[in-house]
Amino acid sequence: MAEDEIELAGDENGEAGGKPAANPIVKIAIIAIAGLLVLGGSVTATLYLTGEEPPQDTAASTAANNDGEAEVVQTEDAAPKGEAIYMPLDPPFTVSLDGDESRKYLQVSMSLMSRSDGAIDAVRRHRPLVRNNLNLLFSGLKYRDITTREGKEQLLEDARQEINKVLEQNGEKSEVEALYFTSLVID
Repeated sequence: MAEDEIELAGDENGEAGGKPAANPIVKIAIIAIAGLLVLGGSVTATLYLTGEEPPQDTAASTAANNDGEAEVVQTEDAAPKGEAIYMPLDPPFTVSLDGDESRKYLQVSMSLMSRSDGAIDAVRRHRPLVRNNLNLLFSGLKYRDITTREGKEQLLEDARQEINKVLEQNGEKSEVEALYFTSLVID
């Protein structure tokens, strides 16, 4: 009886402890999973800290042609878009409007958005002409034309087109994608 208890207290190799020996495959699997977690965490931390983004599969996919060779196939929405760059058009524009009964004033602060450094530089180079054309556009407005949301959105679109027209007339690429009101006062 005492010998049976001693055998139960030890393992197969005669070591004391009462715990069965772990399967070597389980040990290897646990070590492999832990290693993958550490590796994945370090890659994620590196990408996060450096600001890099992992490659996206949506821009291009690989397909096999008749010869079995792989070729890159561009998807329709594959046009890579760069990071948005904003530029304020300071100082604010102030013009008088034709009102129905009295003189009204419009003061507008705007920022433009492009995904091209070249477009931002071009707007800076031609700033006097851009501001002149926008002042002419704004001063020709009627009060009733910009009191609605649709009127304000149309004003943004007209101003964007005016800026792109100035750029095209001066041999620049017209890559201003959007304009945004940063302040809008109608009095």
